[in-house]
Amino acid sequence: MKKEIINIGILGLGTVGQGVLKILRENKEFIEQEIFPCKINIKKIADKNKKIALDNKNYYKILTESAEEIVTDPEIDIVVETIGGFEPAKSLIVQALKQGKHVVTANKEVIAGAGYEILDLARENKVYFLFEASVASGIPIIGALSHSLTSYKLTEIIGILNGTTNYILTKMSEEGKDYEEALKEAQEKGYAEADPGKDIDGFDAFNKIFILSAIAFRAKIDLGNIYYEGIRNITKLDIEYARELGYTVKLLALARNTGLDLDIRVHPALIPKKHTLANIGGAHNGILVRGGDFGDLTFSGLGAGALPAGSMIVSDVVEIIKNYDNYYNQYNCFEKKKIRDFSQTNSPYYLRIRVKDRPGVLAEIAGVFAWKKVSFLSVIQKGEAGEVADIVFLTHQAKEGNVREALEEVTRLECVEKICSAIRVVEI
Repeated sequence: MKKEIINIGILGLGTVGQGVLKILRENKEFIEQEIFPCKINIKKIADKNKKIALDNKNYYKILTESAEEIVTDPEIDIVVETIGGFEPAKSLIVQALKQGKHVVTANKEVIAGAGYEILDLARENKVYFLFEASVASGIPIIGALSHSLTSYKLTEIIGILNGTTNYILTKMSEEGKDYEEALKEAQEKGYAEADPGKDIDGFDAFNKIFILSAIAFRAKIDLGNIYYEGIRNITKLDIEYARELGYTVKLLALARNTGLDLDIRVHPALIPKKHTLANIGGAHNGILVRGGDFGDLTFSGLGAGALPAGSMIVSDVVEIIKNYDNYYNQYNCFEKKKIRDFSQTNSPYYLRIRVKDRPGVLAEIAGVFAWKKVSFLSVIQKGEAGEVADIVFLTHQAKEGNVREALEEVTRLECVEKICSAIRVVEI
């Protein structure tokens, strides 16, 4: 018989934790209609800062500085982890599961770094470990992959999975801001942290595409074999040139099941302006899923914030309560799969190379690329005639390793001043 009162403990009262509190308080009646006859009781909340500002004074009565108090409390049924970061979050999740508590989290670092281990532990203890909010915040993509899209093998996922970088690139594209100016604005609006490294260097999107790949392809994969790259080197000049060529620049997370291996990577890319993903701007996320006869499906929505993430966490809590007495294992089929070496992947390329403006330069560069089996689709000289000029190349599809080798050789040419940009093209 289902429990009448489900006690919740919340670890961490940052942006997402407070969002969870707000939703549980303001939507309590609506939520309890879904889980009738159960009631939800927030029994304890933990944060290191006992003086944290809470909009409901009653919460101070159940506030503790000790996370241990929550994970060891025998009366707490579900632990919501919103601390973030790998430790101590991972250890607290493990401890809660061993105590027989269900756990809900938005922590993509823990799931990417220790997800298989934690799911095994949850199964051993017959408790739920749910993490819908860990990817794309308010977009229910994990539920779609694990519940709705299970009639065909999925073949590809292409996603804009980080709201901070998408906001920066949108500002650079639509308002002509340079990178530093757009980053500062993102920080002022709360989209970027004071130290934005995990976002702008691609680490956040890297964790998220790992999670989506594991679920979509039912794969056990090595996190360390996934290539990721951020947006620090993207300039407004390249965004302008990309626009002239019919493209938009986005930070993409890509995962493709080739049948033999998985091609998984994160990097900036030129994508056609006409494509749906090219038109997802600001702090929004967008995810394209391909597979079987359902064709292309695109999911989009806010990729960050207290309420989008909080809403998915609360949805996971509701899912647990609805299945409280009928435990089932959601994730029990992970087969070991190989990730393709990044040097063996294929992409067309956008290249911007600064050269000495003199006869014969193009032939020298073209000769090096031809030697490395990289051919050009188009070549455009940018800027007025002078001592130096920028040449923009679009290549045909080429092997990553060949392009890198060609660029190394080109830098040695006396006529080449600088490799300004090398950005992959994804035609989608």
